Amino acid sequence: MISPIPVFIITGFLGAGKTTLLNHILYHQTTHKIAVIENELGNTALDSIVLSQENQSLHIKTLQNGCICCSSHAELEMTLLELINQLSTHQTEFSRLMIECTGMADPGSIIKKFLTHDLISNYFQLQGVITLVDAVNAPYQFQHFHVTQAQIGYADLILVSKTDLIQNRYQDFIKQLAYMNSRAKIHSIINGRLDLTLLDQLNGFSLSSQPNFKCQELPSNPLDTQVNSFVIRRSEPFELQTLSLLFDKILINFKDQLLRYKAILYIKDIPERLLLQGIQQIHNSEFGSPWTGSEAPFSELVFIGIALPEQEFRKAFNDL
Repeated sequence: MISPIPVFIITGFLGAGKTTLLNHILYHQTTHKIAVIENELGNTALDSIVLSQENQSLHIKTLQNGCICCSSHAELEMTLLELINQLSTHQTEFSRLMIECTGMADPGSIIKKFLTHDLISNYFQLQGVITLVDAVNAPYQFQHFHVTQAQIGYADLILVSKTDLIQNRYQDFIKQLAYMNSRAKIHSIINGRLDLTLLDQLNGFSLSSQPNFKCQELPSNPLDTQVNSFVIRRSEPFELQTLSLLFDKILINFKDQLLRYKAILYIKDIPERLLLQGIQQIHNSEFGSPWTGSEAPFSELVFIGIALPEQEFRKAFNDL
């Protein structure tokens, strides 16, 4: 079995710059042959760089740089399964897959396909969710289209466009995004020009023993958003059984609010750190490297969701 193909999900509201970013990636990377799945058939910007060779079942088109673009009226799962069939029968080949979501799409359902479907997860490895944010129009969008908040909550990398037009409130806006998602990296972007090394650094769905969570205070005039995130840190060890019961309770009580969560956990009488991550009610965990004699064991958890009660969570974990 070959190594799974890395997958990147590109999301963001209408006009945020998703297609501009995608075209930049297709034209300027030289290492990978990329397959692109479009949610909408006949994306004009990508059609403009199509050469030839169309497969009727998936509408696979060969692009000028040797990459391919496929669109389908079928559900995403059927499209992925057809791609797997063509990979296994050597009808096509590629080394990266990018999915451009429609502007109104909640990426949660797309993410779950790669985490819960055995065959899809064997062929594809989800590397990260890239969310484009229009700095000028985001305050209005946050207020009127709640999907824009969810798109930020799921992100591993947030790319902010049009920042030159909000110079007087740029820092407060970046703080707001960091408050909404404590674990995503945030970068400004102009005309889709992305530092492509950021893609190589994305590994948002792997279990990692390296903490990279951050806390961010709200700006003085916070935007009206429901998505929030917070980090819980603790130096005392957890009892594994009581911790598992608490997580089970959280997944039941907040099933409609949780977006993403990730943790490094210090478990009593166990020499290795426990690594955990999840999206909504889907989660996985494994024991990682052992704590060394030169480091003080700790636990660090980050939760991202819709109106999560931060103080209630803190009390629940601190009382264990």
